[in-house]
Amino acid sequence: MGEDQFQRQAGSLEQLAGARFGSLSVAERKLVLAAPKGEIAYCGPSHDDNDPRNDPGNTNHWGPERQIRAELIRWLCLDRRARDRVDPRGIMAHAAKVVGELNLSFVTVVFPLQLWRSALTDDANLIQVEIPFLSLAGSWVRSVSAVGASVKGGVLLNNGFRAEDTVALFGAKIGWMLDCRDGTFINPPRRGVSGSALALNANDITVNGTVFLSKGFRAEGEVRLQGAQIGGTLDCSGGAFINPPTKDVSDGGTALYADGITVNGNLFLSKNFRAEGEVRVPNAQISGSFECTGGTFANPSRKELSGSGTALTAFAVTVKGTMMLSKDFRAEGRVDLTVSRIAGDLVFTKGIFNAVTLDLRDASANSILDDDQIWPDRGKLYLDGFVYGRIAQGSRDAETRLKWLNLQPDRPFVRQPYLQLAKVLREAGDDDGARRVLIAMEDRQWKTKDGRHWIDSLQRWPLRVTVGYGYRPLWAFWEVVGLSALGWIIYRRSYLAGNMVPTDKDAYESFKSEGHPPTHYSAFAPLAYSVENSLPLVKLGQADQWQPDPNPQRLKSGQRNSTTSLPGQRTWPRRLSWLHRLLVLCGLQPDANLERPRPRLGTSPRFLRWFLWIQILIGWLLATLFLAGVTGIVRTG
Repeated sequence: MGEDQFQRQAGSLEQLAGARFGSLSVAERKLVLAAPKGEIAYCGPSHDDNDPRNDPGNTNHWGPERQIRAELIRWLCLDRRARDRVDPRGIMAHAAKVVGELNLSFVTVVFPLQLWRSALTDDANLIQVEIPFLSLAGSWVRSVSAVGASVKGGVLLNNGFRAEDTVALFGAKIGWMLDCRDGTFINPPRRGVSGSALALNANDITVNGTVFLSKGFRAEGEVRLQGAQIGGTLDCSGGAFINPPTKDVSDGGTALYADGITVNGNLFLSKNFRAEGEVRVPNAQISGSFECTGGTFANPSRKELSGSGTALTAFAVTVKGTMMLSKDFRAEGRVDLTVSRIAGDLVFTKGIFNAVTLDLRDASANSILDDDQIWPDRGKLYLDGFVYGRIAQGSRDAETRLKWLNLQPDRPFVRQPYLQLAKVLREAGDDDGARRVLIAMEDRQWKTKDGRHWIDSLQRWPLRVTVGYGYRPLWAFWEVVGLSALGWIIYRRSYLAGNMVPTDKDAYESFKSEGHPPTHYSAFAPLAYSVENSLPLVKLGQADQWQPDPNPQRLKSGQRNSTTSLPGQRTWPRRLSWLHRLLVLCGLQPDANLERPRPRLGTSPRFLRWFLWIQILIGWLLATLFLAGVTGIVRTG
């Protein structure tokens, strides 16, 4: 198309506009001259966005020459003769002052509409508009209502865009992206003002690409994305969402309301993201990762403020990638991840949780990554029902992990976190650590039991010290060994003292008179005797033939027990005489000195009988608990 034809077409559009609207301002004439060429109508003194004279915040200093009537823009979009003369690149104006309500409701606009660094003095009404592309980049507006709008391309509310009331995109369908980077949306809660506290309403919006509420985005008032369907990423990194609970104003308290949102890419609340008020993403479906690295979520609990106390609500979210609350993640208030399903890693490394109540009840993750210094204060960690496959990073030893579990509230006591940790440690090859966790579980359950009675200790301690509540049945075996060894020493010393005697009457008389049993009588074996009394059902023949003396009396002077059945005597070097005396005292070595008094401490028949009864009872108890521990009968979890 030649220049002359352009001029004729432009002229005809100018003439049509003059006939319709009368005298045109300088800016309006620039618009009707640029539109047929697909050019930008520069209405300010320069083309520079950074020129203060093009700042839409200074419209009080803009003269009438920069005004464009909103009705003129509507006419260009609706009137067939005017519309046919507009280039497919659409209407483009820079640094203009649009006067009056821009009403394109229910209009099908066949070309893009782009108003850059402009000021709209009244509302923009775009309800159910159909348009290829819409940009208000850098412009200042009162409010925008694009409920149910259909935009084939993108919607740009970025690069210094500012709205002084609600921007409503409820139910809109956007084919490319919604870009609000460096946009400001102002509608804080105001007492007695209906509709205040709603800065951006994008409930049920559908965006096939990415939504940017990032890099300088600022909202004062609630941002709503409930039920939004986002085909790409929702990027809120670096954005500020300000809507804290306010006294006497019920509309405050929620900074970002995104219940039931679906994001086919990633969800970023990271890199200096800041929220004052609750961030809500319950029941969200996120196909990528959910990252809160470096984000700040502030909504501390204040008794006098309704809506305070919860910083992040991510109840029942499904994340197919990784969820990261790490690298200077900071929150004040409750972080609710209950019933969340995370297919990848749940990362807490280098987060700041000292002012957080972290709720992971009934959540699940493939693995967890953390470190020892990031967890909440005692009583502010909830882990009941939390399931994870492994500990990918952080302490994996039972002692440190038990400190982690002890951060939970004491009441009500829950067993599942201990069972889960034991399972993870066992699968990692740390069977001993798993048993320590399970024993600690039983200990804490006893300690936190309501209405404890002293009888409970009598029930608990035998299980604790003998078989570790059934998780360490070999303890009972080694305790039987120790009991048998103790009995060996006591019975041997008692034999040397003459207080272990044959049960047969004739052998007894021979032993008392001659100091040893008849040669045909079975010799005393203190170890076998002790083992026989320590282990029920084990019969070695010693208990039937030997017993504590029922009629104790001192041996005659010069008389002593035979030691032929005990280890032989030997000559000890002088430097080891102390060892010899110790072995004699313990009854592990006979003494060749016939005049020396026999050992009497712990060898009296009365003591022996009591020890024998106690040994038999303890032996039965240990054997029973050993079998119960091996079979798992005594385990309660």
